[in-house]
Amino acid sequence: MEIGNVFVNQQRVYWDQLDLLGVLHNGVYPVLFERARTAFWGSLGITGYEDPHMDFPYYVVQNTVNYKQPITTEQDIAISVWIAKLGRTSLTFGHQIRDEANQLVAEGNTTIVRVDSHSRQPIPWSNSFCEMIHPYIARSE
Repeated sequence: MEIGNVFVNQQRVYWDQLDLLGVLHNGVYPVLFERARTAFWGSLGITGYEDPHMDFPYYVVQNTVNYKQPITTEQDIAISVWIAKLGRTSLTFGHQIRDEANQLVAEGNTTIVRVDSHSRQPIPWSNSFCEMIHPYIARSE
C-alpha cells in the first residue's frame, strides 16, 4: 500500500500522562490520535462541526493501537495521520506516533462512520468531502 499525503501533528507528552511504571499510559494513545485528527481537519480548513465542508455527524466505531516501544519521559512527539481506507459510509484513519528520536513507538487505526443526524443510520460521504480528503487516501500498489 502506498500512503498518499501524510499530515503530521506535533504534540507533547507530559509527566502526568505516565503511569506508575513511568510509561505513557495505554489509554492516552487514542487521545493523541484524536487530537491529531482534529488538527488534520483544521489543516483542511474545517473550522468546527458546523462547517459546511464537514460531513458531520459521525461516530468513532473502532480504535486499534499497536504499541511498539514505550515512551518513558516527557518529550515532543509526532503523530502522522492519513486515510487508510475510504468506504461508502466509513473512513479509516491510519496513525503513527514517533518519539523525539524519530523511533516508531505506536501505530493504529480509527474508523468513523457518517450517520444521519435524525435517524443515526449510516449515510454516504458527500462528493465534496471525498474530494477534500482525496490527497490523503492511501493507494493500492
